[in-house]
Amino acid sequence: MAVLCAALSYTVSRLLTAPLVGLSKTSRAIASGDFSSRVPIRSGDEVGAVSQDFNDMAGQMEKTVLELHQAVERQERFVGSFAHEMKTPMTSLIGYAELLQSGTLTPAEQSEAAGYVYSESKRLSNLSRKLLELLVVKEQGLPLVEVSPGELIGALAVQLRPLLAQRRISVVCRCEPGRCLLEPDLTWSLLLNLADNAQKAMERGGELQFQADMLEDGVRVQVLDTGRGIPEEALAHLTEAFYRVDKARSRKQGGFGLGLALCQEIAALHHGSIRFENRSDVQGSCVTVELRGGRP
Repeated sequence: MAVLCAALSYTVSRLLTAPLVGLSKTSRAIASGDFSSRVPIRSGDEVGAVSQDFNDMAGQMEKTVLELHQAVERQERFVGSFAHEMKTPMTSLIGYAELLQSGTLTPAEQSEAAGYVYSESKRLSNLSRKLLELLVVKEQGLPLVEVSPGELIGALAVQLRPLLAQRRISVVCRCEPGRCLLEPDLTWSLLLNLADNAQKAMERGGELQFQADMLEDGVRVQVLDTGRGIPEEALAHLTEAFYRVDKARSRKQGGFGLGLALCQEIAALHHGSIRFENRSDVQGSCVTVELRGGRP
């Protein structure tokens, strides 16, 4: 009887402590860096409830760690890109300044060198202004006023048409009437940045189209072009600061890769979102922006 009771007691204790052993084993695995480890749940009692709560906590921890890793990677790319953007013009400025200081250049060469120093200095000034705009948009509050998106887009189209006509690009507007709450200057900047990116993608002419549809709590704006489209691997990185699909072409056109990052911040301040995709009907891309600041 003593042996039988001992065996029975051991078996019962093993059954009762097995979930705790599994919980301990999973805890050690997570502590060692295996955030995908989970506790097997074999019962619906209090121990099973604790195991489920532990798994939920581990899942949230894994998500947080992944987000932190992604944030660090974005920060490293930002620092590397910023250093590269600063290095190129600074190297040129130092080189041309040394040539001017040497006094060995002809008047024509001096004029050319001074012109290059001016253009690179202006480029650095534009870069600092863009970074300041991005910082201010992130930090400041956003007073919203009643605006007609259709009228705002129409005014922008009137301004763009003469300039884009020289590149054989037509501008079309299809806007639903209505009013919503927006910050006009920031919304104008958002639309202008999207139009600028679209026209850069249409090297041989095409059509730039604005569409605006009113929502219950704001407006949905789509900017469509008939350009070369967006590579699939670039779609997830377009709003990263300093990211450019074609680095050589973008630098030649004077871009820094900050415009779309600014657009994303403006959309976020309107409690909205921005999405990029390639068009399925024709060649080109479509940018969909939802600004959900409310309706009057």
